[in-house]
Amino acid sequence: MSQGMTSATRRSQNSLAGVSNHSNEGTRTEHSTENEQNLGNRGALYEQDQTGLRQDGTNHAGPQVGPGGVTIHHPMIAPKDDPLKHDAAYVANEKAGIIKGDVEHAGGYDEEDDMIARAINSIVPQTDDPTEPAFTFRVMLLGTLWGVALCACNRFVFLTACDSIPNRSTLTFVVISIFAFRTVPFTISATVVTLLAYPMGTFMARFLPRANFNAFGHSWGLNPGPFRMKEHVLISLIASSAGSISYGMDNLAAQMISGNQDITFGQGIGWILCIQMIGLGLAGVLRRFVIWPREMIWPGNFSTLALYASYWQEDNALAAEGAAKYKWSRYKMFWVALFAMFVWEWFPLFIFPALQAVSLLCWFSKKPSAKNFGSAFTGHGAISFTFDWTLVTSGVMTTPFWVTCLMFSGNIFFCWICPSILNAVGAAGSNNLGANGEVAINSSSMFDASGAAVNAKKFYITIPNGGGLAVNHTFIEAHGPFTITTQFYMAYAAGFFNLAATLSHIFLWYGPQIMRQTRQMLKGEGREGEDVHNRLMKAYPEVPEWIYGIFLVVFFVGMIIVGKYTPFVLPAWSVIVAALISFVFTLPIAIIQSITGQQIGLNIVSEMVAGYAMPGNLVAVMCFKSFCYNIMIQATALLADLKIGHYLHIAPASMFWTQVYGNFLGVFVATGINIPLINAWGPNGSNKIKAGDPFWGNNSYGLFFNAGGIWGALGPKALFGDAYHNMIMLAFLFGFILPVVPWALNKWHPSRWWIYCNFAIFSIQYSLAQTGYTQSWLWTGWIIAFVFQFLIYRNKFAWWSKYNYVLGAGFDSGLVLATLVTLAVQNYVAFPLWAGNPISSGHLDYYCDGVDYLGN
Repeated sequence: MSQGMTSATRRSQNSLAGVSNHSNEGTRTEHSTENEQNLGNRGALYEQDQTGLRQDGTNHAGPQVGPGGVTIHHPMIAPKDDPLKHDAAYVANEKAGIIKGDVEHAGGYDEEDDMIARAINSIVPQTDDPTEPAFTFRVMLLGTLWGVALCACNRFVFLTACDSIPNRSTLTFVVISIFAFRTVPFTISATVVTLLAYPMGTFMARFLPRANFNAFGHSWGLNPGPFRMKEHVLISLIASSAGSISYGMDNLAAQMISGNQDITFGQGIGWILCIQMIGLGLAGVLRRFVIWPREMIWPGNFSTLALYASYWQEDNALAAEGAAKYKWSRYKMFWVALFAMFVWEWFPLFIFPALQAVSLLCWFSKKPSAKNFGSAFTGHGAISFTFDWTLVTSGVMTTPFWVTCLMFSGNIFFCWICPSILNAVGAAGSNNLGANGEVAINSSSMFDASGAAVNAKKFYITIPNGGGLAVNHTFIEAHGPFTITTQFYMAYAAGFFNLAATLSHIFLWYGPQIMRQTRQMLKGEGREGEDVHNRLMKAYPEVPEWIYGIFLVVFFVGMIIVGKYTPFVLPAWSVIVAALISFVFTLPIAIIQSITGQQIGLNIVSEMVAGYAMPGNLVAVMCFKSFCYNIMIQATALLADLKIGHYLHIAPASMFWTQVYGNFLGVFVATGINIPLINAWGPNGSNKIKAGDPFWGNNSYGLFFNAGGIWGALGPKALFGDAYHNMIMLAFLFGFILPVVPWALNKWHPSRWWIYCNFAIFSIQYSLAQTGYTQSWLWTGWIIAFVFQFLIYRNKFAWWSKYNYVLGAGFDSGLVLATLVTLAVQNYVAFPLWAGNPISSGHLDYYCDGVDYLGN
């Protein structure tokens, strides 16, 4: 991307860094440097831009008084962010080659092509006031209120329905409880908290009394003054931590509903608390690896950061030079985008649902091959488009374009090419039949020896009186061997290839850096890095790693006790193995996510290991998967939040207590609601929550339970069969070997391009896409990414720097509100059937099936 840069663009980067465009840019007076050192020695660092505007919008030009009575005689220019002081970045526009074959020793970094500064500086401040109140009474009150509200109303839909989704954004941080049991789960995003916390905080700042009182050696008050950005952020993060409740809640609900097991409140608390807090401890230990390094940018946070910027930053304070000519403020752009998406989403969500998937190939041909290749619901989804933002989200506007292109290519290979070849040669699974007798392509079902779909619940039986579950050997012997579709096989192959490639790539390119940072951690060394954000954060004391280590040790021992004495059966050795898998994979997964915005899942490998190790033990397989997977997703979610705190210069201690409190709050509220609810509405109560119920069908928990049943009942060998089992093993092997090729070629002929031959990213998209779900997002997502992350970025960078991320945040927020309203309306009003709103028993691309919208 560097080739297209103009001189104006280069000047704009310097503006972003807070320096002038004159001959003395980047210079600072001796007196100002001395004052900064004095402030730093007193635990505070003020770095202001040339206008003297601080991040709260107040004017501080002229003499200022800092902590300890130190006087700042003039505003201090934010120092130039010199990339030569850092590890070389893993970004799209490195000019020089990575000579030594690893990221740490990359050289020849050119600041004018610093993509990190261009991506970040347009949405986060480069100044800070360490005396600004953060963890206040308002934060605790509003954070508790919204944390309880989210936890009580929602559930993390996509994690349970399909384990993970391609583009994580603020839309995905939703949670668990009453409405999780709905046939179509009802969700509220943490974005709603961000929107509503602002007026509530400003209201409290205006009307709460400002009297202080002394207790425990400190002065406390209900109202420390104006409502500020750090408080706004911490409220949202408490709600997010409380809301994104554990994947282990799937175990609790599945065992109580499908397994008819009795689980007490104390047992549920012990299970959920342990797997949550181990993730929190791991996140704290990994901070120096994926939070402090400048190159770990976490693109998935950009829309959230832009949302805060629209509320709190001066309109053109962060944008590139030339952005002032665009008269709309970012705040206005956000609300216009929100309103526009709110209006538009009424069409795909209510009036015109066929817009969710427009399968063009079926318009031009009615042949079975066109359906198999082109249908977004029953086929591969080639040349299928979506006009529903639900299937796209702002992730395509935050993910680097080179990452999008790699994932796009990987999806074509794993989803279109490989399954088509397997079907053409008549491989196992190619004769499986769908509901209408057609060849099953895009299906996550199991099929018996005759090619007929099998209900996964037939693989196990429930022992009466809460006795648990047992394998139904009679059914398995009578109907086996079982297969899955070729597309589903390739999804597993891509997932295993992806995990192996991730370990290999990170070891080769980041190994020396990780080893150095590990030695620093063991020596107790503090934060490194001389970029502007690390310098500002050095004003605050760090939370030591040993505190997070205590969380790891205490709750790991607690998990062994829970596994032995509660219905969440996990032998001690399996707790150790699951934890080791999570610990080994979480760091490379977090590095990939911090660079690309895409998360790799451990659900597949955890199921496979548990299936090998504990065949026939259905509950243990599910618990192993939940424990192993939840550690990783909890750690990466909290690390993403910690990066928000890093960019917005929030004290580490405030972030620590925010996450601890939010997680404890979520565990107790969610468990306290779910267990009584299941007891009242489950099999031992009114039996309201049951499969097939039009309103409370329990689909999310049912899918999780069925997956555990398949892996536990059949085991990996029987599930894949000999041929595919060997292919899966080869996927692991190729995943380890292939990343060595570009690394070795870089040794032979150094070039910055070799690091983009990233097989982990190449395989990530389809391994997360999940067979059985609508396959219409690929082309639409790529086109949007091409427009915003390539065309506009290159040709209208000033506009891009001011509006891109805010626009994405507005679209996401509009979708959230539209989803809430349309779901409420659909409970009372059914829109008339027409060609754009076909009968619910058919597919939205019904024309691929050769029928009309009424199914005739």
